[in-house]
Formats: sequence, structure tokens, C-alpha cells
Amino acid sequence: MEVLLLIAALLPGFLCAVTVSVPPKVEIEIGQEAVLKCTPKFSGSPKYSVEWSFINQEGTRVRIATYNEGRTSVDQGTVFTDRAAVKSDNSLVITDSRVKDESTFFCKVTSVGEGNGEGSTELKVYVSPASPELTVNSQLLSVTEDEESEVATCVSRNSYPAPTIEWYRNQVPLTLGTEKGSGFYATARTTTESSGLYTVSSTLFLKPQKKDADAMFSCKVVFPLPGGGTSQMESKKFKLNLHYYTEDVTFTVLPAGPIKEGDTVTLRCEGDGNPPPTYLMQEVKNNVEEELQSGSDGVYVIRNVSRSDSGTYRCEALDFDSPPDIQLFRNLELFVHYLNPVTVIPSQNEIKSLLKQDVLLFCSCDGSENPDLIWKKGDAVLSKASRYRLKELSYSDSGVYTCEANVPSVPGLRKEQSITIVVEGPPELDMENHQVEVESEGHPVMLSCKAKGNPAPTITWNQPDLKVSESSTDLEVRSNVSFKFNSKTMNSISCIAKNQHGMIKKNFTLSMYVPPSVSPAQEQTGGSSTAIIAVVVCVLLLLLVVAIFYCLQKKGKLACGRSEKQPLAQDPASAELAVELKSEKRNDQRGLLGGGGGGTAAEC
Repeated sequence: MEVLLLIAALLPGFLCAVTVSVPPKVEIEIGQEAVLKCTPKFSGSPKYSVEWSFINQEGTRVRIATYNEGRTSVDQGTVFTDRAAVKSDNSLVITDSRVKDESTFFCKVTSVGEGNGEGSTELKVYVSPASPELTVNSQLLSVTEDEESEVATCVSRNSYPAPTIEWYRNQVPLTLGTEKGSGFYATARTTTESSGLYTVSSTLFLKPQKKDADAMFSCKVVFPLPGGGTSQMESKKFKLNLHYYTEDVTFTVLPAGPIKEGDTVTLRCEGDGNPPPTYLMQEVKNNVEEELQSGSDGVYVIRNVSRSDSGTYRCEALDFDSPPDIQLFRNLELFVHYLNPVTVIPSQNEIKSLLKQDVLLFCSCDGSENPDLIWKKGDAVLSKASRYRLKELSYSDSGVYTCEANVPSVPGLRKEQSITIVVEGPPELDMENHQVEVESEGHPVMLSCKAKGNPAPTITWNQPDLKVSESSTDLEVRSNVSFKFNSKTMNSISCIAKNQHGMIKKNFTLSMYVPPSVSPAQEQTGGSSTAIIAVVVCVLLLLLVVAIFYCLQKKGKLACGRSEKQPLAQDPASAELAVELKSEKRNDQRGLLGGGGGGTAAEC
């Protein structure tokens, strides 16, 4: 009976117990506001209070604050006294979060009549580290060492939680051991600062190989972020300072293409050892080695190279760490292309030839390769052969002719030789415009003579009193005379061009210009004037006919009323009269058209 009464007394408490829900974990970055939610559940709507507490560094549970009927009470003497509060939704708010705030927090809810309930949550604070610090071993690392050597140390400072450090070679992560003998391993060290933040360092040990000479190494710091993610920061990249012996030697020549006389040639010897070995340069002539240069740069320069520099050259790398079975010298064959001087026939630098003659030019050249030969005058190509014939020379053929030898397979290999041809001959005159019309007496006239010849001709005029001006260009001379026209003394003027090969003369015929009596414009605009003139002419012709009949009748040559007609051509007197009449008719017409007065046609 007593047991039943006890169960009856406890049953309401079990049926009406308070349940509290809190998030299992709250993650924030340092300095942010931490909000820890607490959600109670009741069977009814009772009055309740909330109490927040945490586990301190000694492992003791300490109350932070309480919330009851809308009022918050913060306990004094805790690390959260000045930074904590409980909101109306029962959540605990901690401002200015710090690393030491990370702990387990409890939310306890007590209800009148329904008992109490409690939930716990973890607060996680995250701090991102500073950029990684890298210290590289500057000492020379030898590939001949039997054990791993210290390569570099990577340090990550001031982060929370502690990050991890990874090592990379050419952006590929290294799978590192922790002990010697594995070829490469790393040692790590973690330090907790007074601020609660972590400093992590990792030192890489590596047994270098020759293939590591050009490898790029780096470290990466990987650290967690709120929400389960991660981030990383990479250090600067670095190369190992390796020492390894020479295993191979290369011997090259620059430029890489065909070499011609006059070029600058560079012989370069390179060994694959580090530090670079010392090099010995030699020229091999008739199986005798002649030392050219020794030193660490392995470069020998030949300026203005000539055909005599062709031959065998040898380079030897002097590396005493290399095994004796490795061959450390290389030979190189140098060949210098060349051209001999161009020979031109005729061999004189300048030849003189008379006008209208033929000249044959010939050139030849040889060298390391057979060249192409062309003849040029200026930029114009005259012939793509060794011969070029100039036929019937003219003055325009004078000039410089060049034979050019060129080897297409060797760019820039060319030579040339020039010859000057001088064409001589008597003057040539421009015979056009020799007839000149002058408008009036005293009108100014200018005449010009243009002559070409070699040597340059002299020009003279047949009248010494003329005003003469001259100009010349190359083989051409121009002479101008000016004067006022006088029809009595200047109907014919001539110029004479002369040099040592001959002379030529040009005559000018001068005449007065007579304008036409009626211009086309007058015919178009003066129709009435033309009609008047036509009437006058008809009247004059009629009067002339009347005068002829009158004269015939006067002399008895015309019988009035006769039925028989006598032909005038049978009578000599009639023929003479007809001639006189025709002559008078022409004189009368000339006088009328010329505007002058004359005898009348009636006087037979």
C-alpha cells in the first residue's frame, strides 16, 4: 500500500517533466557575438526560471546568469560578468568572444509544478592564422649526402584551433614520414601562447636528388573554419641550393643558321653541374690543340669572323666531382661561308663610249657556294645573268652599273662591283616650235634652244645683240633669248649647239600673225552685218558686169543686135582684155576686203 502511494505521488512529476533543447555546438570567429539558444517545453503554461552556467578551467561548474519573470541577473566574479546577458527567448548572449570562452555551457529551466530540465552545448571559437613564415636553408645541399638534410622551416602563428602544415613540391603534396631514412620527413612543433592561440612550426628534411634542382617547393597552412569548412594559406615558393656534379656537356654556336664572313660568332659551352664547372676552350688545327680561353662562363666570342676561323673547336668541363667514366668534353665544327671579290669586264672603274655604239658588260664571282649574279642600275634589275649588253647607246644609258653576287642559302652573303659608263657624242637639239608667229611690231618675243650632248654643248645665237640666259642639268643645256620683234631685221634667227664631237643648228622663222576678217563669234552674233556685206558685194558684182559690157561695146568687141555670137577665146585682143579684167577684178576685191582705196574697175 505504501508503494502504491509513493508511485502515485511521483507519477505527476514524471508525466509533467520539463524538456530543454539546446544546439549541440555553437561555432564563431573570435570577436563575434555568441548566441546560445535554450528552448524549454512544458505540458502546460507554468511560471519558470532559467539559469546559465559553464565549466571553468578548473573543471568546476559556475553560474553565469539567471532569467526570471523578465528580469536578467548576471553573477559577479566570472569571466562573463561584463559580457553576458539572457534574452527573453532564454538564450545566453556573450559579446566580444575570446578564445578562453570556449567551454561547455548548461541551460537549466525550473518550472513550478512541472519540475526542471537541463541541456548542454559546446562553444567553439576560431582564429585564422597569420601568413606563414618560411625560412629556407641557404647552405649548399649535396646530392651525394647519404642522409636527409634540413631544407626549410614553415611557421604558422596565432591561430585557434591549431592548424596543420603541409609541404609541396611543384604543387604536388609530399607524403612525409616522421623519421629519418625515408628520403624526406618533417618534424612538427605546437606552442600555446599566453593569449591561448597556437603557433605551429614544421621543418622539412630531404635527401635531394638532381631532379630537384628545378623543383619549386612551398608549404601550406590548413586551418578549420566555423561550420566545418577549412581554408589554407600558401607560403612563397623556393628552390633548393643543390650541389651536383656534371654529367653532360653541350657545345653550341650562335647564330644557329649559316655563318658568313663578318658575322659575330658566339661559342657557348654548358655543363649540367652546380655550381657550374670551369671550362677550357680549344681550337684543334692539324690535330694540335690550341687553347683559346678558360674560365667559368664557358663563352667564347669571335668578332668579324673570317674563312680562316673555320675548323674544329673543343670545350671541356673541368668538374673533379664527376665520376671518371663520364666524358666531359664536346667537339664542334665551325664553317664560315664566304665570297671572293666580284670581277667586272671591262676592268676600268669608268669607260667612255660614243653614242649609238654597243657595250658588253661581264662579271664573275666564286666562293663557298656558287652565287647568283645580276646586273643592276640603281634599284632596277637589268639582267639575271653574268652578261649584259647595251645596244646603240643613248645619253640616258650613262650611269653606274653594278654586278651583284648573292648566295640565297646564306642570308646576307653578297658582294658587288660597279662600273661607270659615260656616253659621249655630238649635241642633239629639240627641233620643235621652230616657226613663231608674232602679234605685232615691237611685241616681246622669247626663243629657247634645248640641247643634249656629252661633253655638255655650248649654245650660240646668230645675232649677237640678243639678251641670252642659260641653265643646265646633267648633259642638257637650255639657252633662252628675248627681244622685241622687228620684221625687217628679225625674220630668221638661229641657234647653234656645239661640242668636241660635232655641232647642230636650229632655225627659227618669225612671221606676223594675221587674224581672220570674220571670227566665228562674229558669225554667230552679227547676222545683220553679214547680210549688209552680202548686199554690198552683190551690188559691186552687178556694177562690174555692167562695166565689162560697157568696155566691150566701147572697143567694138560687142555687136548689139547681132544674132551670131563670137567666142572671145578666138580673138587675141579679147583674151588680153579678159586677163586685164580679171586682174582688175582681183585688185578691186582685195581693196574692198582689205579696207583700202584703189582705182576703180571701170578703168579698162
